[in-house]
Amino acid sequence: MSATTEIPVTSPCPIPDTDAGNAPDTTSAAPTSSPAIDAALVSPLADGAGATDTETRGNRSFVITWILSLLLGFLGLDRFYTGRYRTGALKLLSLGGWGIWWIIDLVTVLAGGLRYDSRPLRGFGQDKEIAWIATGLTIIVAYSMQVDELLLALLTRLG
Repeated sequence: MSATTEIPVTSPCPIPDTDAGNAPDTTSAAPTSSPAIDAALVSPLADGAGATDTETRGNRSFVITWILSLLLGFLGLDRFYTGRYRTGALKLLSLGGWGIWWIIDLVTVLAGGLRYDSRPLRGFGQDKEIAWIATGLTIIVAYSMQVDELLLALLTRLG
């Protein structure tokens, strides 16, 4: 079905009143020219893009993966969430590859490269711009608060 195809919509015919013994009213028949619905409105439903089947429901959320990658990516939780248990364990043991793997995975998630069962994460198309902006603002705020120095001070007290 192409986007320019129009699907005619017919109005329902009136139900004849048989209880009163009257003949059905033929003056209120369906109009000769019926209104049309643009196929662009119907095609997402026909193609299954708007439907919530088991494939869509079984997919992982982009927003949750992004938040896990941003806040707890050094523990590998983003990898565990998307079903990559071995690399998640390696990332956990190396504390995000000493920070390098964590940053690489964050950029990979934001760019749409991290997938679940070889499918893109659910909601990536609509939330990627907000995620990029929020990540940039988070980095700016963390740098201005000197979070790196606070973490180093905490680690030296513990060690």
